[in-house]
Amino acid sequence: MVEAGDKRRVVLEVCLIVLVIFLLTVARYFYERTLNRNIYLFNKNVRSDLLSSDFVKQKGPVSDKLSFVTNDLELVENNYVKEVFNLITCVVNLLLCLVMAINANFILTFVFMLFSIISAIAPEIMAKRVMESSRAWSASVGKYTGFMSDYLKHIDLILHYNAMPFFLLKGNKAITETAAAKQKRENTIAMSNLLAGILAYSLSFLPIGIGILFVLDKRLPLSSFIMVQYSSSWIVNSILAINQSMTTINSAKPLLTKLANIKELPQSALSDEMTTIDFKDLQLNDVSFGYQNKTIIQNASLTVNRGDKILLTGRSGQGKSTLLKLMANIIHPNKGTVELVEPDGKAITPQPDYFGEVNQDSNIFHDTLRFNLTLGRNFSDQEIERAIQKAGLTPLMQKIGLDTVIKEDGTNLSGGEKKRIEIARAFLYNRNFLLIDEGTASLDPQTAHEIHELILSSNLTVVEIDHHIPEDLQSKFTRSYKLEDKKLSLIS
Repeated sequence: MVEAGDKRRVVLEVCLIVLVIFLLTVARYFYERTLNRNIYLFNKNVRSDLLSSDFVKQKGPVSDKLSFVTNDLELVENNYVKEVFNLITCVVNLLLCLVMAINANFILTFVFMLFSIISAIAPEIMAKRVMESSRAWSASVGKYTGFMSDYLKHIDLILHYNAMPFFLLKGNKAITETAAAKQKRENTIAMSNLLAGILAYSLSFLPIGIGILFVLDKRLPLSSFIMVQYSSSWIVNSILAINQSMTTINSAKPLLTKLANIKELPQSALSDEMTTIDFKDLQLNDVSFGYQNKTIIQNASLTVNRGDKILLTGRSGQGKSTLLKLMANIIHPNKGTVELVEPDGKAITPQPDYFGEVNQDSNIFHDTLRFNLTLGRNFSDQEIERAIQKAGLTPLMQKIGLDTVIKEDGTNLSGGEKKRIEIARAFLYNRNFLLIDEGTASLDPQTAHEIHELILSSNLTVVEIDHHIPEDLQSKFTRSYKLEDKKLSLIS
């Protein structure tokens, strides 16, 4: 016959168990919410910081940078952020179990802990191999992303030349290398975990033997031994989980180091102030430039007056593009000075944002025509239309409007339309000093002629690099110079 007290005790214990399970479930829910919140903050803050860091200006393929902000940051999220939270959970479990075990018997718990801690050397033993395999995987992903970028951009050319079989071989090789690198990384992590497991479980049997001897010698009650043994098993499992988390965190360390080395862009680059500059002339005084013991430009002097149209010619590889970068202060001369003289005669150092630019490859965004002109800055429709009219872009605006989205890289625009967008952008931003580096090289002769007529008839100050200027246009330039064998010389 079951007594009423026993029934109450059973009901109480069941309710207590249900309550504990409920509390643990709720705690797990809040744990996951906290984890998700921190992952959200990581994604938001790190990616936002990258937008305004020197990461965007670092040399290297765009595909490598895209690989970093997708695959590599996801790896940091999974192998660092999540594992840090898992590590905290394991440490809390370890401390709770440790309190229970110490309460049963301090000496035997100390013995269990001493042997269990030895297993913690496993992540340190494998740390270098784990980091090396992670770096190799990250590099292989970058190569694969680069291949896919080229493959998707140039698929029509590949098909035109019947080169698909060769690209399939190249692509399959990149895929195989990436998959193999990931497999090696995972196997290295698994080996580290295996080593930690072997150490943890094998060493845990030695304290059990010591505990049995304590019981036989009547130095330890059997109940205390059982409590320490079970608690220590949980401790061993917690230490093993900590070791696994440390191994996984080690795999993210190369990427964390890369993140730590990324610096914020200077405040001047983050300013939204509208830069306009009035000047009388730009002077290069006895400028020389070179790198790695190789001289590219030697003792070059040049004065560009306000409104001048300067033509710069010379064979490829002679340093013409370098000369434009020196003018804009993107790079600095090894010798001599580059000065912008204001109307009052004051000489200042030119800054890159004083200049408009038109290059061979147009900078066109996958956005509206309005955005491609304004770059997000607030201009009135009248200002935009005036710049469009100056650049001869009215037919395009009438055809597609200001708020139609232009396709990626401007594939739905002609070459001339792309150049006119860049020129209209310079007009809109009042960049009255235009640097043109082979800006019309990719255009057909008629379109190139029209663009030149537009530029040469404007009030812009222009320095242009070009090899194929027709004779009727050459006469419209103020002066022509040739850069040859490191020397800059006046032609006409």
